[in-house]
Amino acid sequence: GEWKADLVKQNIPFTPTVTPLEVLADEADVALWKNEGLPADRISIENAAIVNSCMRWPLLIDPQLQGTRWVKQRGHDSLITVSVNRDRWLTKITDAIRNGDVLLIENLSESIDPVLDPLVSRSVSRKVC
Repeated sequence: GEWKADLVKQNIPFTPTVTPLEVLADEADVALWKNEGLPADRISIENAAIVNSCMRWPLLIDPQLQGTRWVKQRGHDSLITVSVNRDRWLTKITDAIRNGDVLLIENLSESIDPVLDPLVSRSVSRKVC
């Protein structure tokens, strides 16, 4: 792929047979994700590896709701699901961020409410006292 050519151009040593997926996840991770309901196709597995390797929160664009089902089935005790077309959605989002909960925002349209810009741009941080 292009990333390999870029590494060669920058004289960065690498193992040509290693894929990014192999670096981000092992077979046990993939087996667990499949057990949690993740589809077995390579793209879903690569996306799950990226989601699990993120330093901060990922933004999933999920028109087929496969990722949404997987996130819900992962069994997070602190999973808060919020739909932006429901009452008090902003309060629920704020509380989830404040409490460090896992947050799933559903039904976002293509034009995201500007009040969510700090969240989407990842400029929100949790204050620890």
